[in-house]
Amino acid sequence: MTTTPTDHHRQGTDAASRTTARTVGALFLFSTAAFLVGDALIQEYFSTETGRTGSLVAGVLLQTVCGLAVVGIGLALRRTLGRYSRTLADAYLVTRCLECAAIGAVGIYLLTTKSQFEQYELLIYLFSGIAGLILSFVLLQTGLVPSWLAWLGLVGYGVLLLAIPAGLLDIATLDSDPGMLMYVPGGLFELILPILLIAKGFRPFSVRVAGPGRERMPATSVDV
Repeated sequence: MTTTPTDHHRQGTDAASRTTARTVGALFLFSTAAFLVGDALIQEYFSTETGRTGSLVAGVLLQTVCGLAVVGIGLALRRTLGRYSRTLADAYLVTRCLECAAIGAVGIYLLTTKSQFEQYELLIYLFSGIAGLILSFVLLQTGLVPSWLAWLGLVGYGVLLLAIPAGLLDIATLDSDPGMLMYVPGGLFELILPILLIAKGFRPFSVRVAGPGRERMPATSVDV
């Protein structure tokens, strides 16, 4: 059986796409775990009168690593999202960089002042929500993941963005059980998406409507 240059190109593209999917999936899981553990350590420091400085430092470091990981997600997805819209791919990367900058700024504040930054998560979630909406929209338009998952992301990040002013205005206490329900759709998306990407990769790329600045590339076939 002979193979053509086109076959070699398709196989190479498929392998690169699977690698991208697994990388993104791993970074999603890692960043989420690092942020949650870091947040727990920071809250532990401020919840006790004799908080250990080591807990604060470790928490800030873990959240800084989380920030670097989300930038890695933006970089890893830039080419994949750019096949639909380079503008949205760049916007996603920039928003992830701003999220990392916000995490870094909060960390510097906490370490230098040793003072609690009330609801600092809301500042970070602002950029997470915007980035998530961009990602979910492109995933829905391209069919790279099942449509129900893309819709879950749109709903989840939309609710997350609504939760920010609600929390700042004390309309809803997001740390309470009812308030935490607002995190559930987005949390499920950020759990299911990486597992799906690691296990199955992206679906074949199929654009419904061409986006602005779309990068024209041959369609690829990816294991589902």
